[in-house]
Amino acid sequence: MDFATPQTFVNARDEPNADDATRGQNLEIKFFEARYNSINTRIILSADARSVTALLLTRFYGRNKELEYTEMEVKSPYIRAALRAVIKKYPGLTFDAGRVLIRNEPRCVFHYREELRDYGMRLEDEIAAKHLIFFLNYMYNSFSREISSYYTFIESPAITPGIEHEFLWMPFKPGCLLFYTEQGIQKLSRLCSMVWNKHRGWGIEMEKLAYNGEEFGPVKMTVFIRWYDGYRPLQELNVYPLQFHPRQEEIYQSLIQRGRKYVALREISHRSYAGLIKGRIIVDFKKFGLAKPSHRIRISSTEHLKIYIDGEPIITDEEWCLFDSQVPGFSLSAKTWCFFELDRITEFEYNMRAFASLALPSDQKSLLSSLIRAHFEELQFDDLVKGKGKGLIILLHGEPGVGKTLTAESLSDYTKRPLYSISCGDLGTTAKQCEIALNEILDLATHWNAILLVDEADVFLEQRSLHDLVRNGCVAVFLRLLEYFEGIMFLTTNRIMNFDTAFKSRIHLAIKYPGLSTSLQRQLWTTFITNDSQQPKPDWLSTNLLDDLESNAMNGRQIKNVVRTAMALAIAGGRALNPNDISTSLKAMKDFERDFAQALQEVLKMDRRGKDLQRALETNIRNGQNTSAPNPCK
Repeated sequence: MDFATPQTFVNARDEPNADDATRGQNLEIKFFEARYNSINTRIILSADARSVTALLLTRFYGRNKELEYTEMEVKSPYIRAALRAVIKKYPGLTFDAGRVLIRNEPRCVFHYREELRDYGMRLEDEIAAKHLIFFLNYMYNSFSREISSYYTFIESPAITPGIEHEFLWMPFKPGCLLFYTEQGIQKLSRLCSMVWNKHRGWGIEMEKLAYNGEEFGPVKMTVFIRWYDGYRPLQELNVYPLQFHPRQEEIYQSLIQRGRKYVALREISHRSYAGLIKGRIIVDFKKFGLAKPSHRIRISSTEHLKIYIDGEPIITDEEWCLFDSQVPGFSLSAKTWCFFELDRITEFEYNMRAFASLALPSDQKSLLSSLIRAHFEELQFDDLVKGKGKGLIILLHGEPGVGKTLTAESLSDYTKRPLYSISCGDLGTTAKQCEIALNEILDLATHWNAILLVDEADVFLEQRSLHDLVRNGCVAVFLRLLEYFEGIMFLTTNRIMNFDTAFKSRIHLAIKYPGLSTSLQRQLWTTFITNDSQQPKPDWLSTNLLDDLESNAMNGRQIKNVVRTAMALAIAGGRALNPNDISTSLKAMKDFERDFAQALQEVLKMDRRGKDLQRALETNIRNGQNTSAPNPCK
């Protein structure tokens, strides 16, 4: 190796200062040992006594006389200058108070050999160039066997890049991008370090970028590449440098876009998800960390990453592609916190026509929309007690299947707000459980600016009794927390007759839903059949057929279920929806209702017989008669 041609060199601050006049000037390497003596003290030979040596290598032995590690001190000022200029950071390389130390093998020199050669080509000082050549030659001699294998199996164009397990560190340069997959999801991380573990193989410590609700930064993790015999292509490993992937540019660009999506979702976001969990979700980093502290995203460094300055992105493409593939959030359908894959998250499409098609009088719809819009526009009206009376509570009551729940759902879409739907079963069975759960639910609904729906709220709305103390406690908790709720809440019930009077003053608006009229039933049959078939009104949906369907006197939920079952029959048969499918589905529902009614009658008969028997027993007891069963043994 020879790049010491003065005409190609430029000044690179390679001259030693006055204190370095003789230090590290001799192109030689000397070896020393540090061992424990008889009084169990490790003796380290002083390096200052050999300051003229360019490289000083000390082998450190343990108490069992086995080699623990080596440490090379770079005494040459020219080599130190080269390392400082070329290698900013590397595991095991220390720039400490004017000293340059290399722990164990000089892998940093191998990984930065090209950059060090380029640095040497720019030197003007022939002495400095000779020092750098000496240093690079030392590295090549130290790794002669490894380098031979590297150029044979990695650099050769005649073979798929791969290498023996022993030399696997060579293609893994700290700071490079690593490619791997988890459950079929492509990911990139940055290599931090690579450490040999005799039990588990090569430990790959790498980092990705993430957000914890307050700041961006790196998150570290470790994976292992277990021992294998002989040569193995890098692409067969569970993790390997991106540069060896045949579609590296495609993956790189794709993950840049995914990273931008990750950062865009750092604020609370209402989205749609299609995975194991389906439906609407709320992406919320901060609340996730509070709800699931054991799964909170933990930033590994105090040097937090700045993404934007004055609204403009300031990070590199490489940093964009390092962002995690998942974001934390809450599933509104499953009512659980979890991580969601970015590739399965889409913008939510609000159904702006649903509210207009509600079967409600126009004045009621106008009142509903006005109240909700006014609330979201933060019209200030406080109770006499600070923080009370800011919520909007709406009661929807009527028969099942007449559109109470649909009203809340359609208003959610109309106002482009999340709908957080709960039932009494989500609140626990004791007053304490109810208070904890309800506090959390009301806090989330307010934090997300969501509409809260308490479906089938009869447990809370029914008149309290002297005998059910547990339910009374739950109702008391509900009433108290309701006073301080600042969001919008819908309560639905089928039974208004047993309404607790304590709720009356807390209801801002109550809407009654009558049973479906015949004309409305016809409209629902047409709407559901048209929507489910994804086509204009079919020719077979005649006036006579609608007359027959209308005569069944069904509610909206029953009509929807019949059409959905009919559509399933059509899909299974590989055909378009037809009247026979509707008829088959309708017959199945009628058969079930008939069987259910018969079973209910039997239960009622048994209940009456039981009550008659109880009364007879009580009469016999009052008359002093023996009520025990006869003994067949007598």
